Amino acid sequence: MTWTRVPGSRSMARALALVGALACLAPWQALVSQAPLTAQREFVFPSPGLGVANAIIELRGGGLAAVGYADLGGPGGTDVLFVRFDDAGDTLWTRSYGGAREDVGWDVVESRDGGFYVVGFTEAPTEGREDVLVLRLDAAGEPQWERTFGGAGRDRAWSAVLAADGGVVIAAESEDVERGGRDAYIMHVGDDGTARWTRRVEAAGDQRVYHIARTSDGAFVATGTTGQDGDGARDVYVVRVDTVGEVMWTRSFGGPPDDVGHGVLALDEGHVLVTGYGATRTSGGTDVYLIRIDASGDPVFWRHHGGADNDRAMMSAGIPGGGVVSVGFSIGRAGSDIVVVESDSAGSARRWTRLERPGDDRGVMILARRAGQYVLAGTLGRSGSSPGQFAVLWLAGGP
Repeated sequence: MTWTRVPGSRSMARALALVGALACLAPWQALVSQAPLTAQREFVFPSPGLGVANAIIELRGGGLAAVGYADLGGPGGTDVLFVRFDDAGDTLWTRSYGGAREDVGWDVVESRDGGFYVVGFTEAPTEGREDVLVLRLDAAGEPQWERTFGGAGRDRAWSAVLAADGGVVIAAESEDVERGGRDAYIMHVGDDGTARWTRRVEAAGDQRVYHIARTSDGAFVATGTTGQDGDGARDVYVVRVDTVGEVMWTRSFGGPPDDVGHGVLALDEGHVLVTGYGATRTSGGTDVYLIRIDASGDPVFWRHHGGADNDRAMMSAGIPGGGVVSVGFSIGRAGSDIVVVESDSAGSARRWTRLERPGDDRGVMILARRAGQYVLAGTLGRSGSSPGQFAVLWLAGGP
């Protein structure tokens, strides 16, 4: 694969000075001002090994599609798992895709013709290698083509968004086997499966991007981390590229300990909302982060929400009528529970729901279908040697 290399920018603002000016510290107790959401329905895919639903999308013609992976007990390890639901939440069909090695699905995009793109990664034949995986499926989930992209190390795709030409723009990472560490890259793959362009961002330490969004003014913004894993120096990383992949700006936010950007949501005027977690600002552990950034890369606000446990947000979605809903998990002494935080348009939390149940549960992505009604993807029930399971939950609550 041919890479186009883009120098990294260390002029990114380490935004510690912004904490006092922009952060709104919301005590956890103040968030529980309404009755919590409750699970009205759930889909759990039973598998002998670990399963995770990483993405859930609402389809133009109605219904939902969820993608992730599951260990189905075969010799190849995990396979990509795809489940289609109707509007009521009933399962229409389930498909798995995989070969003799590990295959992982991480995101799904509906194509213009009602089919799908699925992105993730696959174990390469050479030991120690993984390649970006892109699947093109028709509306019934039948494969149209499969493409892999990668170099000498581990290459993984985490997220994709539909491009103007009907292809997809993908947020990915690549291991640099010569110097060590990982580089973020963004790649445009056309509807025919060919790579239109690839931009790789190289800088000191690791640059990783986990999620990408297409902004209202046509650009692409991805978020992840910058710094070195394990030394407490990771910061939230945000990069904006234009329609041909030219880097417009990069930014970082954070301080010790680690800070992570995990999801990005396109807002109006070219703004984005970065969802993540990191350095303690309240009473303990990590906190949920919501950072609104304008089209020039300047922060509009930076909100921190959390309690005594390690609270982490993964993704956010817009709420009908305004505001956002964020999903993640809270790690306490008894394990982890799914957490859903509803916030207003200024990022102030209005309701905090912790879904307490046995085992370790984690929320990864969420949709807002109507006011107070959500669907989330994640994993349920991991406990001891028992693996978690690919899961989709329908939640509801009062306004």
